[in-house]
Amino acid sequence: MVGSLRIGKILGIPIEIHYTWVIVFGLITNTLATSYLSNYTLYTSPFINWLIGAIASLIFFICVTMHEIMHSYTAIKLGLKIKRITLFMFGGIAEIEGEPKSAKDELLISIAGPVTSAFLAFIFFLFSKLPFNPLSPIGGAVIYLYRVNLILAGFNLVPAFPLDGGRILRAILWMSLKSFRRATRISASIGMTFATMIMFLGFYILLFGQFITGLWFIFIGWFLSQGAMSGEREVDIREAFTDAKVKDLMSKEIQSVPPNITVEELVLNYFLVYRYVAFPVMWGETILGIVTLNDVKKIPREEWKNHTVREIMTPISSDLTITPEESAFDAFLKINKGSVGRLLVLDEDKLVGIISKTDLIRFLQIKSMMSS
Repeated sequence: MVGSLRIGKILGIPIEIHYTWVIVFGLITNTLATSYLSNYTLYTSPFINWLIGAIASLIFFICVTMHEIMHSYTAIKLGLKIKRITLFMFGGIAEIEGEPKSAKDELLISIAGPVTSAFLAFIFFLFSKLPFNPLSPIGGAVIYLYRVNLILAGFNLVPAFPLDGGRILRAILWMSLKSFRRATRISASIGMTFATMIMFLGFYILLFGQFITGLWFIFIGWFLSQGAMSGEREVDIREAFTDAKVKDLMSKEIQSVPPNITVEELVLNYFLVYRYVAFPVMWGETILGIVTLNDVKKIPREEWKNHTVREIMTPISSDLTITPEESAFDAFLKINKGSVGRLLVLDEDKLVGIISKTDLIRFLQIKSMMSS
């Protein structure tokens, strides 16, 4: 996710924090310190409330992370890959590469998060029964963490895609209808309806002067609607790419460039001559990376003579390559997650073609015209 900072790894999964998380962390801390915890007046110093509020906010986001980690752990056990977990304005999201292979897998992955949040709520409930002083803000923070985890579990179980409850519903529909596409369409439609209701509720609350609360509901509804539409669109795209492989859509005419020429030579002898927007960078038979027109644009015109292709290219990596036998849909997902707009097609480390986002979109357009 653009605007995210990686803070570490858990179970080999990168954990990132989006800048919007900082905003929400501040809002939750402020609400706890100035409103919720102010009811617990054993300590008169505002600093204590602010400190406990910040700690409680941090623990809450750790709970959100654990919710996503259990989704991810279950997915990994079922053979899927996790790209990252990102904490952001609306909580957290685990980026799972691909879709579950069966309805049972979908059900297990989806239910893991809410079960984790419910378990954490139970743990904090038990802590809340410890003999805290009834005026202690620590006791208030524990009660808050119990309630907020219970709300997180309950909200996520709402049967509206892309919430966990919507995915659970999709898994059940998938089992009964034997169609992943139909199950997705139904759960996405319910998700859109729920999202619309949330947004209308937000506008209704705005009319009564509760600006922050109303705006928050509108943002949540918008986020859910985007997730529902994205899920349905992804299924349509997946179906359009059925049976299409990378080798069927890739460009086999390859013009590479050496790494030791200057950027000026690259522009004059390659970009202006061949009129491609990207070239693989090769040294003999060894593929080193890819260089694009956008890479060139980052260098001032007067500096072109002083920089080589090697300096500005994107080095070869697994995110930049794909094999000819992989599905075109996998290529579509991989290209959309990258920034280069194309993939190098390698067959046993040998470059055999290039597939671009344009190639894939053109294929989708043709499929759409044929089915209309």
